[in-house]
Amino acid sequence: MPKIVDREEMQARILDAAMTCFLDRGYHAAKMQDVARQAGLAKGTLYLYFKSKDALLLALLQRYFDDIRARIRLIPPPQTLQQFFQALRMTMPVERLAATRLFFDVLGPGFEDPRAARIIGDFFAWLSDQYAIQFQSLIDRGELRSDLSPVESAQAVTAMLDGLVIHLAIFGADAEIFEARVTATLAVLETGLRG
Repeated sequence: MPKIVDREEMQARILDAAMTCFLDRGYHAAKMQDVARQAGLAKGTLYLYFKSKDALLLALLQRYFDDIRARIRLIPPPQTLQQFFQALRMTMPVERLAATRLFFDVLGPGFEDPRAARIIGDFFAWLSDQYAIQFQSLIDRGELRSDLSPVESAQAVTAMLDGLVIHLAIFGADAEIFEARVTATLAVLETGLRG
């Protein structure tokens, strides 16, 4: 009787192994054999799920942004600007810096792979849309400056926070520095949005 394997569970196991290998050895040094060994699989089995290291990287990138999206969806819509910033803090854990650094190192600052650019662009467009909806609601409540465009403000906040995370990831901030910079950035943003 053939063994029945849950495809999603196996893919998750392989992606966990790939992330471990890529972070430990570096993406370029890690081989598919290393990933298979880390996952406890034969190399041929690994190729049934992912045809290449690039496919693994793109799946990791998609999972990374899907996880952030899922975290954000769990947070109730903010009723105040303070709640908005508390929610932002919950979606920016320091544990993500290593993965951010990996993606930036491999894909480069220009994200020249159009598939990666699409994954990243789709996420940030979605995030800006979410923030714009929340900002309009906060404007209606008198929590946010009414002279600001909710769409343009959401795009600006998204870009600033993305820049902060990339900066901290590239320059290797530890947890204490990360928290201090996030706190300072959110305070500056709140002052500008509240007016």
